Amino acid sequence: MPPATDFRPLSRAPCRACMLSALVALWIGGLPQISAARDLDLPIQLVWARQYYTLFLAKSRSGQGPLRPYVRCLVYLQFRNWGSAQRVPMGHGERPSYPNIQFRVWRNQVPIPFQRRVFPGVGAQDFYGVYFGAGESVRVTYEYVEEVLSHDPARKVDVFEDTWGFLGYRPPLEDWWIVVDLGQMYTQYQASPGFGESPSTPALPYQTFFNRIFRVAPLGYQSRGTEIWWRFQDVGEERMHSFPKLRVEWQAWYR
Repeated sequence: MPPATDFRPLSRAPCRACMLSALVALWIGGLPQISAARDLDLPIQLVWARQYYTLFLAKSRSGQGPLRPYVRCLVYLQFRNWGSAQRVPMGHGERPSYPNIQFRVWRNQVPIPFQRRVFPGVGAQDFYGVYFGAGESVRVTYEYVEEVLSHDPARKVDVFEDTWGFLGYRPPLEDWWIVVDLGQMYTQYQASPGFGESPSTPALPYQTFFNRIFRVAPLGYQSRGTEIWWRFQDVGEERMHSFPKLRVEWQAWYR
C-alpha cells in the first residue's frame, strides 16, 4: 500500500505547465503498441492527477561506489467511468537514459500485478490491467524509482527530464498537480557540501543552494520550502497532451 498523502496544496496560485503521461498499451502480435485511450473509445474521465517527484542520492544497488542520483515518482490518478464495465490495459515506459529500478501499482489501494517486458535499445514497459465497473470511480496509484545517468561528466552536470501525455481520456482534467521535492538532496548536501569546501564550512542556505545548483523548467512554478510545483485546473483535451517537458538540471557536487 502506498504511503498516505495529504493532497492539500501548498499554494492555490495557478501556474504554467509541465507535461506528464498516462499510456494505454495494446498487444498486437506479441509486441506492445502504445495507443491513446481514444483508440479504445473509452468513456473514462481522468478527473484529477497528482505527480510527486523526489530527487535523492544513494549508492548503487550493489551498495558499492560513490553516491548516484535517483528520482522517486509517486503518481495518483483519479478516474470516473461514464460507460459500461470494462478492463483497460495500461502501461508505464522506461527510457534507457533513466533505468527503472522499481515499479509498483495499485487500484484503489490494492496492489495489482504487472508484467515487465524489455526491448533492447528501446527500454522496458511495465504492463497492467485496470478494471472499471459501470459508473465506478477508480484511483490508480503507481510508484517508480529511476536512476539518473550522468548527463555531462566533464561539467559535472546531471539532468532529469520527463514528458507525459494524458491522451484520449474524457475531458476535462479538473485538477492537476506536479510537485518536485528537493528536500532530500539538500539534506544530503548539508552532510557533504562538496565544491571543494571544507567539512567545517557552513552549508549554503537552501535558497542559495537552489539558485546556485539547480535549473528548473518550465518556468511559472510556485515554491515553498524545498518543494516547487505547478497547478492546472479544468484542462481540456488538447492541452492535456501539449505541455512542455519537465527538466531539472543540477551541478553534481557529489562527484
